[in-house]
Amino acid sequence: MAVQIPTHPTQQTPPLVEMVASRVCLDGIRSPADKRHYRLITLANGLEALLIQSEAGPAARGDDYDVDSTTRQSESTQSTATGALRGSVSSADETDSDSLAEEGDGPKESSEHAPLAAACLVVGVGSLSDPEGLPGLAHYLEHMVFMGSEKYPAEDAFEAFLSVHGGSSNGKTECEATHFVFDVDAESLEPALDMFAQLFVAPLLRRESMARELLAVEAEFQRVRQNDAVRLQQVQCQTSAAGHSYSRCFTWGNAESLKRLPEARGIDVREQMLSFFQTHYSASAMKLCVYGRESLDVLEQYVTQSFGEIPCSRGCLEVPGNEVLTVPFGAGAGQYPTLLRVVPVGEQRTMRMYWMLPSMITSYQQKPWQYVAHLLGHEGPDSVTSTLKRRHWATDVVTGVSDRDAYEFGSFGTLFEVRVSLTEKGLCSWEQVAQVIFDALHGFTSLAMEDGEHGGLPIWVFEELRSASEMHFRFQEDDKAPVAFCREFAERMQPRHGVQRMYPGDLLRYDLIQGEFDASAVGEVLAGLSVDNVRIILVASSFSNSLDSHELQTERWLGAQYTVNPIPFDVLTGWRQVSEDSELSPLPVRNPFMPRDFALLPGESETQSDTDVPPELVMATATTQLWYKRDRTFQVPKAIASFLVALPTPTAATLMLAELHVELVRHRLQHTLEQADAANFDVELEVRDEAIEVVVSGFSDSLPVLVRVIMLALVTPSPSKPAQTLAPELALAREELEREYRNATLSPGAKARELRLQLLESGAVSTNDKLQALQSQDGRDRELARGLTHFATETLGRGTGAAVMRCLVVGNMNQEAVIALVLDVEAARAGATAELTSEPELEPTPEPLIPATRCHTIALPPTKNGLLVRRLSERIEERNSTVEVYFQLGKVGAEDRAYALLLRALLDQPLFHELRTRQQLGYAVTCSVRETHGVLGLSVSVQSASHAAGAVAQRLDAFLHDEFPNEFLRSEQRLSSQHFAAHVLVLQRSVSRPDATLVEQSERYWEEISSGRLDFDLDARVAQALSGCTHQGLLERYNRWLVGSTSCCSSGARAPRHGSGKAHHHGPRKLRVHVVGRCSPFKPFELLVSPERAPQLITGDLREFQRELQCHCYHSSSETTKARSG
Repeated sequence: MAVQIPTHPTQQTPPLVEMVASRVCLDGIRSPADKRHYRLITLANGLEALLIQSEAGPAARGDDYDVDSTTRQSESTQSTATGALRGSVSSADETDSDSLAEEGDGPKESSEHAPLAAACLVVGVGSLSDPEGLPGLAHYLEHMVFMGSEKYPAEDAFEAFLSVHGGSSNGKTECEATHFVFDVDAESLEPALDMFAQLFVAPLLRRESMARELLAVEAEFQRVRQNDAVRLQQVQCQTSAAGHSYSRCFTWGNAESLKRLPEARGIDVREQMLSFFQTHYSASAMKLCVYGRESLDVLEQYVTQSFGEIPCSRGCLEVPGNEVLTVPFGAGAGQYPTLLRVVPVGEQRTMRMYWMLPSMITSYQQKPWQYVAHLLGHEGPDSVTSTLKRRHWATDVVTGVSDRDAYEFGSFGTLFEVRVSLTEKGLCSWEQVAQVIFDALHGFTSLAMEDGEHGGLPIWVFEELRSASEMHFRFQEDDKAPVAFCREFAERMQPRHGVQRMYPGDLLRYDLIQGEFDASAVGEVLAGLSVDNVRIILVASSFSNSLDSHELQTERWLGAQYTVNPIPFDVLTGWRQVSEDSELSPLPVRNPFMPRDFALLPGESETQSDTDVPPELVMATATTQLWYKRDRTFQVPKAIASFLVALPTPTAATLMLAELHVELVRHRLQHTLEQADAANFDVELEVRDEAIEVVVSGFSDSLPVLVRVIMLALVTPSPSKPAQTLAPELALAREELEREYRNATLSPGAKARELRLQLLESGAVSTNDKLQALQSQDGRDRELARGLTHFATETLGRGTGAAVMRCLVVGNMNQEAVIALVLDVEAARAGATAELTSEPELEPTPEPLIPATRCHTIALPPTKNGLLVRRLSERIEERNSTVEVYFQLGKVGAEDRAYALLLRALLDQPLFHELRTRQQLGYAVTCSVRETHGVLGLSVSVQSASHAAGAVAQRLDAFLHDEFPNEFLRSEQRLSSQHFAAHVLVLQRSVSRPDATLVEQSERYWEEISSGRLDFDLDARVAQALSGCTHQGLLERYNRWLVGSTSCCSSGARAPRHGSGKAHHHGPRKLRVHVVGRCSPFKPFELLVSPERAPQLITGDLREFQRELQCHCYHSSSETTKARSG
């Protein structure tokens, strides 16, 4: 379909003065660092819109590569996800953060990948308003709204337009709101807004589209059926007070709730959907935020012309007012304190204590829940966390309110949570664990009840929290994509938040803690955290075999099994008293990392900028290489320090020791890291590929102190005390690491990724290998402690096997201070205690001698039909299968990188429309350009619960090798010269945008340094190469990469061989990875195609297959080494 270009009937547009009822300028209360301009307007039809004019010039840099990394993925604790795909709902994923990133689609939430224009429209209705007997209707309607309008009737008209102009769309259904967002290249904002507005002026909501889109809703539901966080949300809903709308809330919806059950009851779902739309989708219930580079007057004109057509009410129906909701569970809902035991899908052991408080949504200025969460959750000596860890009952404690989670923060109430990651001993002692928490709460409540204006509660805690929020506000960086700004502001504009009623300027200051300490507000929160109001949920894998089958219940929609019991009276009685053996001293100490000096380095012009000047190698010794760049661009009192220490030849034992050592360091630094976070520092400490990486970013005044503390802990052997004293600490770290290993590949997407990297990376180590290495140390704590000591000494410290440490410091620090900081780290590695000299012996070299990266990429053999790796899912009840096809492009220069990005951009929208929208193969359909240790690849992935993996692969092949090249690439109607040029121009703008923040700049430099590539101007050369891209050049690369006629190996390299010993000299370098859900239909791909089209199936050990394959060497274009057999 040719892309429809919208036009405005400007001659029919009424004068602006008649279409805008009010205007408010918000510039006077924005952050001093914020250069954008803001105007809040109300249209005559009642729609409120916030207009944001971006600062002059580009504000974000594009980067379209997905860099493959074997970073250990820690278990996510985020309780709400924005939804990675168009048509998602408020949800969570605790076990597979990587797969969410890989399978994502729609607008990007970080500035690094973002177009420069965006909009979000939020309708003030969500799943709590679903009609009786039609749970999920609000979500279903969200899907259908995108399926064409009277003015632009094609189902994919909007998405096709956005795709040509560098953008995408998304949606999210929450309990009380529905979000619609898009982003687009800045040049195309006006026509995109008109197409977007028409979806709300006159959507088609075709009956024939509903059946197909219901399959997408069902696929989305199947995608989260095994998600423990979503399953727990549904248990919460099902066990709420009968009759409350929360108790029947099923936001996702599925084919049963939206088709089979309604049909059995004689309900016409489309009629109900039309009624729901006409009732709730009126202008007065909508809030809009638009972000563009045009002036505010022009943006206002765009909005009035496009959105002024939306009726204030539809027909004779009146817009319903906001329902006053009561709390859905707890004492306020008449419920007795309750204990639930829930059987999870993944490996976990947690206790969640919930208190449903009255709605505090309008208390955003003081945020009293943050004060209480800080008191209860700090990790200092004799705190709740330290006490539970010391008794070996818990590995982690998280407290507070998720005020971004629609299930936990709304007009119905405020959910305060204490989440404890339990040990086996802690699970058996859950009553005592809860006693420790109630002991702390009793102490805080007693302080609040003392005489005086503020009682005995420390005012300085509030002042410290307020100072941290003020620093964040004052020196905020442009680190969010425009679409993220729009989503955030449009949500805040909802009437239930009360922001406009109190002070419109708080739209920009919502996260800022304001005013003086209100002890009474804190006291109200503490009063609600009572024994009589508590609900406790224990989640443990062991419950699958231990719960009483007579008490077992099954959640209605996702099938989670659980029991519900009142908490015994004697237990409640004990919790109401402070225990006699309490060791708590629960008040926090003052934060030593709070910065005091925000001055910029002297002697620099404020207008001087050197964005394009790369960092300089300022120190090169036998053990350390340091790159440095002073910030002259962003002018903020911040800095980022990055460190990378290479590991020995990677084995499962080495990587396990490294990750266990890092886990121990995190335990030892628990209080430090908590204080750093409170002082607006970001700390990354992880094992990445074959190295330990530390990145610290924050205010430059206190950054050196924090870096010294962290690096000293990292390079110091963990067993700095006797083995018997270390044993409890080591046991905690081992439990947490083992749980992460077990959860790492639970989702099909995560397992597919690991399988792909196992075949592509020489010497790759699987998660299961590391798990076995860890389990082999059971009962051998003394030997394990000695192994950790040896590892830390030889690899990180002063041992003969110590590797070169690479460092980068960027920001508001002078060179002398940076060198002194790194020398202190060197001294810590060497075990030195004497004061260092300020002048080191430097060995500057024009080209730093970086040790060659040992992790190379295997050169896939060119084969006629590709390779196939197929494995079953980890979860027994998994219905989803993931099909990924990966084409290896090789080590390419700037020109081929440009063509690879262009091919992905052109592939994106037709792929989504054909496989997801039309054929309904699966909900998650994505394509990306991957970079694996310097080697590029094009990857296409589909996750499906409705089709067999083999059938999905068959249709994917048909699209990639027939429909896409013949009906799109070679079609003048689908890809005219004008559309090709538009794609090139948008992509060129994206790649060539300068860094938006200091952090973004540092990340770009650090990727070059940590990888050893040192190609700091790569993006500029790719942008330049894009200007020379032609349609014919693209077709040639398509034939070379996806059809396959030439080798992607270095010139002069011998032809690679595969395990059968037969050389291949034609065909693409193609790898298929199929992870088949154990509960999904099984149709082997090789049996669905003719024998001459069947791929080579790899059934054995992937490392055995690697042995006969060549490697792409990262650092030398002529070097090709044979893969290690290990």
